[in-house]
Amino acid sequence: MRTSQQNHNRDRAIPVIILSGFLGTGKTTLLKQWLQWSTEENLTPAVIMNEVGEVNLDGQQLPPEVAMKEMLGGCICCSFRGDFSTKLYELVQEEQPDVIYVECTGIAEPMELVESITEVSLYSDIVLTNIVTVVDAKHLGDLLDDETAIQKANRKMMRLLEEQVRAANTILLNKSDLATAEQLDKVQQHVKQWNAHTSLVITDHAVVERELWIQSCVHAGGSLLLVEDDVQSSENTNNTHVQHGHDHLHVEHAKKDSHHHSHSHAHDFVTAWTHPLSEPVDSERFENWLSTLPSNVYRAKGIVSFTDTTKRYMFQFAYRQSEFIPIAPQGEVKDVLVVIGEHLDTGMLQRTFEAAVYKA
Repeated sequence: MRTSQQNHNRDRAIPVIILSGFLGTGKTTLLKQWLQWSTEENLTPAVIMNEVGEVNLDGQQLPPEVAMKEMLGGCICCSFRGDFSTKLYELVQEEQPDVIYVECTGIAEPMELVESITEVSLYSDIVLTNIVTVVDAKHLGDLLDDETAIQKANRKMMRLLEEQVRAANTILLNKSDLATAEQLDKVQQHVKQWNAHTSLVITDHAVVERELWIQSCVHAGGSLLLVEDDVQSSENTNNTHVQHGHDHLHVEHAKKDSHHHSHSHAHDFVTAWTHPLSEPVDSERFENWLSTLPSNVYRAKGIVSFTDTTKRYMFQFAYRQSEFIPIAPQGEVKDVLVVIGEHLDTGMLQRTFEAAVYKA
């Protein structure tokens, strides 16, 4: 049942927050924190989650009570653009949430979504309040340290990263604990060259101050969050009006600027291979296979069962590092492997996987 505060909030537009960033930067970690804060403030959140693969693995990490629309097997900003408008409208009508988070796939260009959100706002009470791009400071630092990589093999990736940064109102330089001080300084300078008007926040494990989330839930009509008294409410409303005005101008500027150059999608080179796992695998063999993946693989993830343990795991592989987390999936979820990269040879992946993991 809705509280009186929540009923009052229905008189205001629903804030829509876009979470952008390349593969494995920490978007889902940030989303989980913001969902927790939403619940603590008695707000009803909803999520649109986009995966370039055919299964929604990151969605398994979210609380089961959170309303979610999935967009799988493609990119939300191009092949699914029309579907995104429909999903967003359906989410508003069916769930009547207090805040909507849109987690883009890692290869999406978030500015492409602005037009869709603007279109839906003409006939549904929503407002885009923030575009947050999460950047892996260590990864970008490594790229900037290698001029050859930027000029050759990774030029398309760099263009995509630039588009994601240019679109953002807020940028998190995440995983800063893994970068050197020199890399962090170079990354900050580079990001500011791409987007001089953004708010830049340095983070570890995507941990931000609660105020950033509050400002992301704010628009010209006032804050969705509870306030202690009328004086504070008045001050909050005045402050949020100024803040929204700045963000609105930033988004409009970015939209106009994006039309000054021809726009063939920077992520057309990225593909995904999805492979169902019909039986448990040997954990050591599996980890060894991950370590041998070619350099054009950006990320691998999935749900696996191992022959040497009864637990099931969600794994993440990004930038040559692996992480395994024990899970108990909601509902019937099958084991699966998803590999994302540049111009993948899926036949080779299939052969090497079966040879390395299944054969004696």
